[in-house]
Order: sequence, then C-alpha cells, then structure tokens
Amino acid sequence: MHMARFRLRDRVDWGILDGDQIRTLTGIRFEDPRPGAAVGRLSDVRLLAPIEPLNKVVGIAVNYGEKGERDGPGIFMKQPGTVIGHLDPIVYPRTARSVIHEAELGIVIGRTAQRVPAATAMDHVLGYTCVNDVSGDELLTSDAGHGTSMRVKHFDTFCPIGPVIATGLDGDNLGIQCVLNGKKVVEGSTSDMLWGVAELVAWVSEVMALYPGDVISSGCPDVGEIKVGDTVEMVVEGIGTLRNPVVAIGG
Repeated sequence: MHMARFRLRDRVDWGILDGDQIRTLTGIRFEDPRPGAAVGRLSDVRLLAPIEPLNKVVGIAVNYGEKGERDGPGIFMKQPGTVIGHLDPIVYPRTARSVIHEAELGIVIGRTAQRVPAATAMDHVLGYTCVNDVSGDELLTSDAGHGTSMRVKHFDTFCPIGPVIATGLDGDNLGIQCVLNGKKVVEGSTSDMLWGVAELVAWVSEVMALYPGDVISSGCPDVGEIKVGDTVEMVVEGIGTLRNPVVAIGG
C-alpha cells in the first residue's frame, strides 16, 4: 500500500494510491490506514512531502561502511524548513561551495516509541519513504571547531521526502539508487546498513520519544555533488522515485 499526502485545489489531505487513482484514507492514519472512496486521478493532485509540519525528521550519521568500535550511529536533526516534497526545488545556498546528495531510506513511525527494545521496535514502524539528506559538504570542515554548526544539514529545502509512504516492505533489504540528470550515480542496498531498521528505532527512542508520522532517515550508501540546473532522483525499491530540481536562490 502506498500512502500519500496531497493537495487538491485548496485542500490538503491524505490518501492511498490505487493505480492512477487516489482514494481517501480511512481508519487511523498511522496505525490502520485503509482505502476509501475515490478522490480523483493522481494527475489531478499535487503530491506533498508525506509528513505533517509538527513531525520531526531524525538523521542517522555513518550507517554504512565500517562500524569500528561504535555501539551505535550518530544522530542529528533536520529543521522543519528543510522538508520539501516530490518535484519541489532544492535551493542552492549562496554561502555553500559544495552541496551533496544523500539517498536514504526513511523509516516512518506508526506508534509512539520511547525506550523500546529492538525486539519489539518493528511494532512501531508504519512503513518507509525516500529521503534526500542534502548537505553542505565543505561546511563539515569550515565550521569545525565553531560549536555544533547547523549549516551543514539545515539550509531550507535540504530534506526532500516522498513521494509516498509504502507499507508491507522489508526495510532491511531494499535497493537504493541516486540518479543525477538521468545517469545512475549511486547504487546500494539497505542490507548493507550497519544498524538495521529495528536497531535504529530502538537506538533513537532511547534519546527521544518518536511519535506517529516522525521519520528516521537511515543513512546513505554513498554521496555525490549536485549543482544548480541538476535534477536529482532518489529511487528506493518498492517506494518509487523522489525527484527534485536544483535551483539558485530566486530561480
């Protein structure tokens, strides 16, 4: 099942995709969503980021590669203004010299999770979405030693999410791709994550309560640079394609 948040004329709502149709969402949105009556064709609506403004996005740092002596991954946040949806533009900051894409699996929480063990963590997961954890690469170095800098991850538009939330998938075994201007530049799999979905939910829930609709962005297999004029696509198996153009400020 694919859930979507959409705008139809002046109304924002949630629905369920059924082929080229979109249906109303009945039941409890993040616990027991079910398709209802047809709203219209997918071409009639604008897909929005499948997250409510009051929900949070938790980022996971370095979840691919070598584990070393770490007992878990790093955790950071993406401020609310970073969130955009499918086809919305990523705005290239005036103060950045190198901006990178990071194709990631987004874990969508369905039930409140606080200090939950990994053994039961999946009971709190609704499904999955695509996330592009856009980052100002050179700022990792230039801002070092100046406190906890928010510039690297927190420019507005630096967190495209969507286009839908998919349920019924094995989040620990999904292919991930990044396609830049029609050319595949990253290919990986969540099976290579150092900490799997259940472990990530448990790890983050020890730090903060996770509420229905919150998203954990689970880390990326590889990165690459994006520039003004590019079109970047995040493709996650079973979910779909999240596509965003890169524009200059005022573009």
